[in-house]
Amino acid sequence: MVLSLSPPLAAAANNLRPPSEVIPPGETLVYEIRWDPPAWMFFLPTISAGELTVQFRHQAEFDGKPVHQITARAISSGFFPKLTGVSVDDSFESFVDADRFCSVRMTKKLREGKRLRDIVLKFDGERGTGRYLAYDAAKTPPAELKNEELKNLPRCVQDILSGIYVTRLQELRSGEKFPLVVSDDGTVKQVEVRVKEKETIEAVAGRFSAWKVETVSVFGGLFKGGGTFLVWFSDDVHRVPVKFEAKVKVGRVFGTVKQIKK
Repeated sequence: MVLSLSPPLAAAANNLRPPSEVIPPGETLVYEIRWDPPAWMFFLPTISAGELTVQFRHQAEFDGKPVHQITARAISSGFFPKLTGVSVDDSFESFVDADRFCSVRMTKKLREGKRLRDIVLKFDGERGTGRYLAYDAAKTPPAELKNEELKNLPRCVQDILSGIYVTRLQELRSGEKFPLVVSDDGTVKQVEVRVKEKETIEAVAGRFSAWKVETVSVFGGLFKGGGTFLVWFSDDVHRVPVKFEAKVKVGRVFGTVKQIKK
């Protein structure tokens, strides 16, 4: 797979504020996740779907090099598992290069009903290569499903977690656009991040003035079902993602922050 950035785009992607100035040490964000059914399921209200907890660690080490560590865990609860018949307990871990804030490794442990998957993405910015590994964790020992090499990668690739955090480091201004190269499940896409207007967001943790940011894929759909991903970042020095929203196969999933721990 060949994917390159033009020089102006690459320069824009590197215009970042230091993480130490934006993200407080030990920051933990807890979100309430809700599901909005599609129009044809008009008889169902918006319902609670679970909780997402995201943590950022400034000082960590991976392969002997300094990195930032981002972890997340999504657990379903409420009426949603009963409605779908599937309980979710997904865990994510991202290691990000401390110098350039580029992903070096993303691990996903997906526990969704009987579907158990372990996925590992590795990126080597110096060599422009990567690897995508997927295992069926329902089997003992886990059965290898995919082992694919990624070639001709750009020097800086983001995963689904680091892409949100690297956006926090940008100077957000209405009408601005900047590129990211994002890899998930073995595919690599160039996406464009578009800063919209400021909105007032009502969350469990309080009321926030926040920048609405839209992420769209330059080539093809950002997700398997197409569509866009929206995040609202607080209009302050910390740029906390106070709300996010994504269209899924059936309806819409959105989350609002309910706890900000530092």
